[in-house]
Amino acid sequence: MKDELIVHRDPKSPISETFRTLRTNLQFINSKDNLQTVLITSTLPREGKSFVSANLAVAFAQVREKNIINRC
Repeated sequence: MKDELIVHRDPKSPISETFRTLRTNLQFINSKDNLQTVLITSTLPREGKSFVSANLAVAFAQVREKNIINRC
């Protein structure tokens, strides 16, 4: 799979849903501890760290955008 922002391009895909699930789990953890940093790591190069980081960032941005729109 090539590097792409699949959460943005195809928000209804199973992969996008997986990133939203990960985002929700991180938010649940964050509700108690006020975490501000997430580290994505792997044992070998080219295992998808950038792909995961970028798509997780899009998933967080989408929920933030919805919250901003709902406040207006």
